[in-house]
Amino acid sequence: MEKASEKREARVAIRYKNIIKSLDNTWHVLDDTRVPIVRQVLGWLDHPDQKLKIIHIAGTNGKSSTGAMMGAVLQANGYSYGRFSSPFILSAREQICIDDEMISKNDFVDYYERLIKCFKLNSVSADYLTYFEYFTIISLLYFVDHQVDFVLFEAGLGGLRDATNAIDTPLLTVFTKISVDHQNLIGRNLTEISENTAAIIKKGTWVIDYAGQDLTARKVLKAQTEAVGAKWFEYKQDQIIIANTTPSGLDLIINGIPGYFLSMSGAFQVHNFSIVLQIKAALTAMGYTFIKDKTREGLANVKLVGRMNYHKTSNILFDAAHNVDGINGLVAALNAWHLKIKPTLILGVLKDKDYHEMLDTIVPVVQQIITVTPNNKTRALSADELAAELLTNYQNIDVEIASDATAAISLAMRVRESSQALIVVTGSFYTLSAIQKDHRMA
Repeated sequence: MEKASEKREARVAIRYKNIIKSLDNTWHVLDDTRVPIVRQVLGWLDHPDQKLKIIHIAGTNGKSSTGAMMGAVLQANGYSYGRFSSPFILSAREQICIDDEMISKNDFVDYYERLIKCFKLNSVSADYLTYFEYFTIISLLYFVDHQVDFVLFEAGLGGLRDATNAIDTPLLTVFTKISVDHQNLIGRNLTEISENTAAIIKKGTWVIDYAGQDLTARKVLKAQTEAVGAKWFEYKQDQIIIANTTPSGLDLIINGIPGYFLSMSGAFQVHNFSIVLQIKAALTAMGYTFIKDKTREGLANVKLVGRMNYHKTSNILFDAAHNVDGINGLVAALNAWHLKIKPTLILGVLKDKDYHEMLDTIVPVVQQIITVTPNNKTRALSADELAAELLTNYQNIDVEIASDATAAISLAMRVRESSQALIVVTGSFYTLSAIQKDHRMA
């Protein structure tokens, strides 16, 4: 009996691997036909999005952190939640989770087969959808079948042409910080990027905005809210004070009440947490109940792979800071910890990012840099190219090149001044993905 189940498991694993390999992984970010196609497929499937209470989250930075915190708060208060987020680090299935548990290979294969049957009935082929679109739709079907109370639905890139924009009106539309990133793809400046992101606002939704949003971005979001007939959620900002910050997390005083511990480090997480408090207030206004002590318990148990993940035993911090804003947040955290020894940095970046400014920000606060090649064949800046860049422009920093992830970690452990010196792995989700097989970040 056991052998039969093992065989079945092996078959499923192979089928899953082949499906993932077969999916179209190219970006179609400038293609206006993609969202209507996803909408059409959702129609063929009897609109699973309309059966869910969706909290749609968009913005440049902080989407995943905001979703992880909100998920922990919901779960602690007795609500189940589905979460769709990207990119992944350890497994593609991380993108589809219910209460922190990712979808099984078996379930993913079943939903994929269901989609293929639907395509045959409608005379289209398996390549009708792209990789990201398959994951978007499978997540919705999975969440409906599991009757989750809420869905935390994270936009992939911008908003206008993002597959997640195919959903019907969500319960809430939430914006994290919007900043300049992917200029060639979603806009040349902050106004254009904000317009692209604001395109997810739909009639009847409640709109929640990050308290510290750039005024240019906020103006665009408010105009779009008014134009489509959505409701802007007015909310008096909470007073959040950081009583203490360590690599393990933040001790917070909220509206004068101490005793809150957020198990995510980095002062910038306070901004994401302020969005969570707004979402909680909006849901409370809609009649949902949250208990203070349970919320407190939820915050102390937030887990998010690859975002300011600190490993005490090896003294390694993993953070997928992948743009200027992300690196600024990471550097601010490192400075706030008043480390006795400058950290050793394992760094890999994508060539289509503003990595020159990222380097200007992070190089001064580290002792030495080990360069790695991120796990993305088309967009990665190679470890050699990054090392050459560093040696040319920053003469006072020690630079080593690691041939692979295993070498990077062992080299960092060898060259750091002592075990008291923090190792920081950063630069891209794909850098963390390259390290995944050799040093689990969970």
